[in-house]
Amino acid sequence: MNRGYKWLGGIGYILMFIPFVNLVGLIIVGIAWIMAGSDTKQGIFKATGILMFINMIMSAIILAILFPFMRSLMSESLLGGYPSVPPGLFSEFLNTIGLFLLLAGVSAVLALVVWIFELVSHFRAATVYDVKWFKRAGWMRIITVIVGIIIIASFILLALTVDFYTPFFTTPSEIFNILGIYFIGIGCIALLGLLSLIFSAVSFFSIPEAKRERPPPYLPPPPE
Repeated sequence: MNRGYKWLGGIGYILMFIPFVNLVGLIIVGIAWIMAGSDTKQGIFKATGILMFINMIMSAIILAILFPFMRSLMSESLLGGYPSVPPGLFSEFLNTIGLFLLLAGVSAVLALVVWIFELVSHFRAATVYDVKWFKRAGWMRIITVIVGIIIIASFILLALTVDFYTPFFTTPSEIFNILGIYFIGIGCIALLGLLSLIFSAVSFFSIPEAKRERPPPYLPPPPE
């Protein structure tokens, strides 16, 4: 099988860190993983691509539920004053809040499952294709999560040290210090996430072409 999916996967991961076209990149990456699974007979690759599509569909359903409610709020805000929600729309949203929470919970669990499958697929691909960039991309994802947990935990500890019975900030320098820590933390997570996508793109581009099977040498018929 021609490994043209190596270009699909590389281009897809590049598109995933470009705003407004990252959804297209996700679709292309899902297709690339499915094609890789068909080529190498690796079920984990196919499962990763299929789960990406399922997660994308779930996200689209959640956005479809929220879109009428959010559009009404935005239209009222653009007209000026405080946004108001038509009673009928709000009651309709309350009627579907159970479905929304259920879908949101399922989507969150599914996103975690997709992340785990994609991580395992990267380490498996490093062995199947003998491409070390897949393993580097996998470790970069793990590092991103660890750094994110440390940063979130640091913000929680910082919030617990705030005395809620006194003003939060006494000097402008404290405000800038808190904002600086916040933006540095968000920047580190974004940078590591970007590097993991770049490593994944390089990994797919580095997949070697499949070796073509040579026809058996011609052997003359045995003498009679």
